[in-house]
Amino acid sequence: MASAAKTVPVLGERLARLTGTEAAGCLPLYRAEGRKLLRARAFSLALRRSKALADEHRMLAAALLKRRGELCACEIQAATGLTHATVSHHMAVLTEAGLVQARRQGKWMYYRLDDAARGGVP
Repeated sequence: MASAAKTVPVLGERLARLTGTEAAGCLPLYRAEGRKLLRARAFSLALRRSKALADEHRMLAAALLKRRGELCACEIQAATGLTHATVSHHMAVLTEAGLVQARRQGKWMYYRLDDAARGGVP
């Protein structure tokens, strides 16, 4: 694997060939823009949501909620074949990512997809 010291000159040469201009001045700009994006709240939220949906069981649970509206944990458990504890963990991840809203009714937990998350769920 190339070290960072070797990568910068090679990257500069590649950018110069692509753009037809000297790239040494633009490398710091690209780095600064990348760091700024990484610190942005919207980037952090999108990353957290993407990671939450990266698991097939969580994606399945979110897709079920999109189609059914609201489901209790036991219904999600029946649909996914997972244990109660595993469903609880997955739903906590989705809730913390802002994709799912949870409410307790007696001893039952009910979940529904957040309206803002509908577009990212199949």
